[in-house]
Amino acid sequence: MQRLDSTAIPYQRRISGGVTMGGGGMLITLISPTSPVSNRAGESRTFKASVNMDNPIVRWKLDGVLVQAAMNLPANTEMSYTANAVAGIHELKVEAEKNGVLVSKSWTWNVDELISSCSNSYMSSSGNVYVKIKNATLHKRPNGTYSIDIDWYVGACQSIAAGSYNFSPVTYGPACKMIVTVGVYWNNLTYPGAPADNILQQVQETNTREASGLNTFDNVYRECRAFVKVDVECYAHPVVHLVTPEGELNVPILTEIVTAAKENGYCACSL
Repeated sequence: MQRLDSTAIPYQRRISGGVTMGGGGMLITLISPTSPVSNRAGESRTFKASVNMDNPIVRWKLDGVLVQAAMNLPANTEMSYTANAVAGIHELKVEAEKNGVLVSKSWTWNVDELISSCSNSYMSSSGNVYVKIKNATLHKRPNGTYSIDIDWYVGACQSIAAGSYNFSPVTYGPACKMIVTVGVYWNNLTYPGAPADNILQQVQETNTREASGLNTFDNVYRECRAFVKVDVECYAHPVVHLVTPEGELNVPILTEIVTAAKENGYCACSL
């Protein structure tokens, strides 16, 4: 069997951009994803490729080990290989062979290692603020750096929304304002008088009673804490209490919106 090397065989053609290569007119196209590929350990990833000739023998090799093969496929058939990501740097190669000619093309697959995870929640005594870290995960990349994902949820002004003696739920306009700060902090120096904690944070504002998100932070320290902080203003219509012959009558003033409560909440967990 003749093996071709793009630097040694004149008729082997390489297309600019590194998408396809071939020999004797046979070309492999890596359809998706674009190399290098990044994943977190445990995630599923599908790779797709095609060959421009009928009936080649196609082999998929992960780190040199045969993991899948096919033959007798029409030209330009979209082929795929799916695997769960394992931490490390990997090579997934597609080989196509026909009439003694062998060509190949490969992806570099970088997979981050899961180091730790945590979760936590907080509810204010009034019931107006609820903060939850659904899942915070710390990953280590193959190059030795770290990243954190924080999956969070906050809810606010639920007791105000239920109405009370002095306030009526808002019937138009925003019912509340939430400023949500999501972040991570660490201090790798613990001696007396050491510098303040390092903090990375992202802030967003919403006028809804509920919000959620997934925030990512790069280049963090190994020993760190994830946090979610929320500052809340709850709005409502004021209620006027009128005394009538039939008894007290509670009338909301729908043309006015006032601040019925201001609260904050904080939730954190260690990674």
